[in-house]
Amino acid sequence: MMIRTVFLMLAFTLAGLGLPASAQLTSGISGPEVSEGKRAAGYRAAYDPDTNGLAQRVHVDYALNGRMLVRGVIHARKTDAETVDFDYAQAELRWQMTPDGARWASGLRFDARLRDDDRPGQVSLHWLNQFRLSDTLTARFTAIGTVQTGSNRQSGTFLQTRGDLGWAIAPDIDVGAELYNSFGRTSDILPLSEQSHQIGPFADLPLTDSLSLRTSALFGVTSGSPDATFRVFLTQDF
Repeated sequence: MMIRTVFLMLAFTLAGLGLPASAQLTSGISGPEVSEGKRAAGYRAAYDPDTNGLAQRVHVDYALNGRMLVRGVIHARKTDAETVDFDYAQAELRWQMTPDGARWASGLRFDARLRDDDRPGQVSLHWLNQFRLSDTLTARFTAIGTVQTGSNRQSGTFLQTRGDLGWAIAPDIDVGAELYNSFGRTSDILPLSEQSHQIGPFADLPLTDSLSLRTSALFGVTSGSPDATFRVFLTQDF
């Protein structure tokens, strides 16, 4: 209980920090599998030490059955005018397409995002894949296509890929590395130097029977990437 309280206090403390506007990455690499009866809430923060940039989000998960899960997301940022300013609201639907326990599990995720202040919204389709390489080694890969909507939208489909490799070193404790790639529009792929490619280590561990922590650090490998981003993800199951 003490550990849980400390990390919840950390979440509220981060929410009150007066830091500049940021577009830090608070999204992760979704697995395709859905657990029937899943109920959870999450808090995430991503911090860029070069700019003192901080992005935050909260989300709620609700499994409709053993194949489909919905998630609602609220994302916030610090701007020059507001300490905590609304960034976007997002609805997600995840669909597990392969049987439970498959060595190669696959699924789809559909996202719809809304912004204010005449900023474009977006809709995205994620192709989710998970590979059980051994009893302790698991890899994930996601391909994402995004189309902007509404005011001031840019035309075309934006392409991203993500992947990670995790090693279970103990029950409920995983370590590994993750990679995030953003290529620009499919009709006009950016030069490599302008693309965003970030890679770094992560660790997942339980804090209580129902509260888990994921910490990670991402480092840019191209000039179009942030130099470093440090992230904390908290998930509370119910």
